[in-house]
Amino acid sequence: MKLIIVMVAIFLAVPVYAQEAAPGWSAYQAGDFNVARSEAAAGASQSDSADAYALACRAGLVVGGFLESGKAAVDSLHKALRDCEHALSLEPAHYVAGLSHAIALGFEGLRLRKASYARASKREIEALIKKYPDNALALGALAGWHAAVAREGWLARVFLGASRTRAATLYSRATRLPNAEFPLTYEYIRFLAAGKADDRATAATMIEGAIEAGAKDGLDILLLDRSSEVLKAIRAMSKQQLRDSLRAATPFSDIDEWGTPEHTSVAPYPLRKPLKTND
Repeated sequence: MKLIIVMVAIFLAVPVYAQEAAPGWSAYQAGDFNVARSEAAAGASQSDSADAYALACRAGLVVGGFLESGKAAVDSLHKALRDCEHALSLEPAHYVAGLSHAIALGFEGLRLRKASYARASKREIEALIKKYPDNALALGALAGWHAAVAREGWLARVFLGASRTRAATLYSRATRLPNAEFPLTYEYIRFLAAGKADDRATAATMIEGAIEAGAKDGLDILLLDRSSEVLKAIRAMSKQQLRDSLRAATPFSDIDEWGTPEHTSVAPYPLRKPLKTND
């Protein structure tokens, strides 16, 4: 998540997402994510708007990732995938829908422990990076992919080519970009907090800085709350407390198909042909 300063013009080249115009955006900004999802979905069905479907997808990932557990979270994940795919069917180059879809596929792949989903997720992220090489969110998403797959163990790292070192490099690069925002920094914090003592100390410093800077919107408030628990665990030097706080800070942390901690045997979301998100 970090690189040297890039001209703002590069960021402005990314397709503009008309967030303010989408139904449900005010609720999303305020942190009413269930309302945001409902309003965006209702608006999407009425207007067939790619922006509204993308927002419904985005809000659904927050709801399922942080506010639900077990089967309900899986259902929200699958609904988000459908909303993103609907947005992309209307506007194949929709950046937010494309990136959200790629990230959601990664969560489904981790749930199912299926390499095909992990590969599809990475392919979609890399397609966006190819078009927008200096977009912080896309680079951060690829960092998150490497971090998540690498955590699954040696076989996953070898079989899928994931690397914690590669994740660290990408996170460092992405967070230095002018278009980086706190949700990206939050992912880097989680990554560092799961590392060695020096990394944990860096994570603590980053959390302290974020708390001092304050929240910009409802999502920041939610993430700062989870981050503060991680900070308490780092300061307490308690391995169990840190494990618990990192689990609570991880989106979709309990949707494992294999039943940890809650059995979520839900049929896999259909993996479709590669979506042309980089048209």
